Amino acid sequence: MKKYLRLFGAGMLLLSFISLADYSFAQEKVYWDLEEFLEGSMDAYFNAKYDKAIDLGNDSLSIIEKKFGPDHPNAAAVLVNLATFYKIEKKYSQAEKLYKRALSIYEGAFGLDNTYTAKVWDAMGDNYTARRRFKEAEESYNNSRQIWNKNLGNNSPNEIIVSSHLGALYKDKRQYKEAEDALSSAVQSIIAAYGEGNPVLIRPLYDMGKLFEAQSKDAEAEQYYRYAWGIFKGNFYIDDPSIEKALYRIKSEVDKAWAQRSEPIYKRLTDVSDLYIGTWHPDAPGILDILPSFYLKQVRYSEAEHIYEDSLEIMLSNLGSNHLNVAKVLDNMAGFYRKMGKPEKASEASEKARLIRQKDRF
Repeated sequence: MKKYLRLFGAGMLLLSFISLADYSFAQEKVYWDLEEFLEGSMDAYFNAKYDKAIDLGNDSLSIIEKKFGPDHPNAAAVLVNLATFYKIEKKYSQAEKLYKRALSIYEGAFGLDNTYTAKVWDAMGDNYTARRRFKEAEESYNNSRQIWNKNLGNNSPNEIIVSSHLGALYKDKRQYKEAEDALSSAVQSIIAAYGEGNPVLIRPLYDMGKLFEAQSKDAEAEQYYRYAWGIFKGNFYIDDPSIEKALYRIKSEVDKAWAQRSEPIYKRLTDVSDLYIGTWHPDAPGILDILPSFYLKQVRYSEAEHIYEDSLEIMLSNLGSNHLNVAKVLDNMAGFYRKMGKPEKASEASEKARLIRQKDRF
């Protein structure tokens, strides 16, 4: 079941980035060109090479605009992808422009209240939150919720996820009562919809932990942090490192879907890009740092070190020894060892991270 969750989530996330229009024999050449660029951008994404992903995404956009026009939904799909890459690189202004353009295309093609616009509004909310533009973020999240509610009814899984994002926003605004109500309701609803061990829970659980930590309620914070850590560990720990690496499993799932072109791809896909966190996810190293950093502040060094060691093993087992997310985890470990007064271990972790980045340049 764990392997299925990894495959489904990662495969569907990858495919959510490559929504295209109806396939026909006459379009075969352009689709193969697009497949080459889109798969290349996704390979770059999963390997944390975001600059390369942006370049290949722009190549894909150029092909689509020439073939279908700049206001086609296919262009909007790639614009959202590009905005995501820019957001990861903290280029929030560029991301905002692309999200707004995609939103305009989807609204023109499908109307104001379609589910594609709901996804873009949610992504825009995250982008505004990262810039601490809280008023615009709240408006974006509420727009997304209203559209999901109109299309799927009250308390749909999609609306629940957006509500959890809104709860995290309230936490950042120090509206703690509103944040707790929204996040607690979202966690309960997600458990009912997806089960107690689904990776969809990781983000809202950590947000709950951060909420309680901000209020100096450390016992409650630890409870949620440990729950989220247990889900991550349970879904992404691989006992046998010889198991085929995650990126190859993802590619296999994508290849299967690309072979099924009888239906428009964008109509068949479920967008789980904001619902799923895997070891390859850009947020993963930061998420794995939350619980040990919490223990470090409490001078619980042994527990923090154990979490770091487990985190590194999970990343190595899933991604291999040269993935940039492994380097980020090693950086976090180096900082931890410096604070512990263990300069030799800190230097060792930093050197391993440096070697990974050096290999990445070639």
